[in-house]
Amino acid sequence: MGGHRTHLDHEVGRRLSVRPRILSVMWRWALVGAGLLAAVCAVGPVGGPGAHRGGLRRPPEAASGEGVGEGAGRKRIEPEGIGREGGGRANGGRVNGGAGPGPPPGAWTARVVRVVDGDTLILRVGGRGLRVRLIGVDAPETWSRHECFGAEAARALRRLTPAGAEVRVAADREPYDRFGRRLLHLWTGDGRLVAADLVRTGFSRTLVIPPNTRYAPVLRAAQAAARRTRVGLWGACHGSR
Repeated sequence: MGGHRTHLDHEVGRRLSVRPRILSVMWRWALVGAGLLAAVCAVGPVGGPGAHRGGLRRPPEAASGEGVGEGAGRKRIEPEGIGREGGGRANGGRVNGGAGPGPPPGAWTARVVRVVDGDTLILRVGGRGLRVRLIGVDAPETWSRHECFGAEAARALRRLTPAGAEVRVAADREPYDRFGRRLLHLWTGDGRLVAADLVRTGFSRTLVIPPNTRYAPVLRAAQAAARRTRVGLWGACHGSR
């Protein structure tokens, strides 16, 4: 009996000495698991909405339809059919009434909502509103500062593209400017390139910014003629030579 008790006491002692070692190993594995979980949570979702490769989030897009229901910071939703470089060469270089090439075969139909100033307007394309900056021109300012011939330029654009008028538009290579405005070439309903008409009549200067250079030769020729005859701002504004 004494020998049996001695053996039992030895077995109990052995098991009690093993338990702390097991608990120590379990505690270490728990710490490792917690560290891995924290690392995964810090990285965040890799393939979620708006994520780049590697889990980095996309920055919010700039507003593109101010004044027509598209708020700042929302992702741009491109009207159906609009892309880059809409259509091929413009009418094979044919000129309509001295106001530049007509719209290319791939141009889309849009409707004027309102004119903002001499080179910016709101269009509705495919049921969506777009704040559009005309490619290739720079009209005098009327908002941040009132420049010579700014009001006249805005009125000239309103005459060419009155509210409700149906127009034609085409893209170039760079789709947006740094303010989030859609960069487009624009034609009146009768096929006149609006930018060329504004430059030819002296309501705007030429502003060619690569890579959007599709009609640069037409606009430069129109400006040379306007300066030569001192029409519009070239004759009315001091410093315009």
